[in-house]
Amino acid sequence: MRNTTKVAAVLTTVATTTTLIAATTAAASAAAPWWSDPATCGNPLTAVQRTVDGRVVQVRYGDCGGAQYGWGRILQYSGPEFIRFEVDLNGDRVADDFSTYTAGSRNYTQAYPTSADPNRAFRACYVVDPNGTCTANNATAWW
Repeated sequence: MRNTTKVAAVLTTVATTTTLIAATTAAASAAAPWWSDPATCGNPLTAVQRTVDGRVVQVRYGDCGGAQYGWGRILQYSGPEFIRFEVDLNGDRVADDFSTYTAGSRNYTQAYPTSADPNRAFRACYVVDPNGTCTANNATAWW
């Protein structure tokens, strides 16, 4: 009986460890595929832009590591202000993910992969607070 108990305990430990590894791997693979620095992307173009309170807010896109990505950029800012880039993944035009940066330290966000799927869309906005969100009053159109 002792051997059976030890074997059962070892199998339980292995099963628990395998479950934890699988859960960690799934969480890592489900993480957003953000490109940290789109300044390294080639052939950048502006998809849409808007002037908000004297600042030019843009959705840009370009080739990042062999794939097309989009990101937000702010121009004509005057100090530590914030550029927010929102990503819609399911077509409801509500942000499912986002990247926000302080203009001054850098005037652009991280980048997110574009897609031919019409459900994926991007917009960028100028926000006063780092927790602010894009609205019809401070953002570009969805692209």
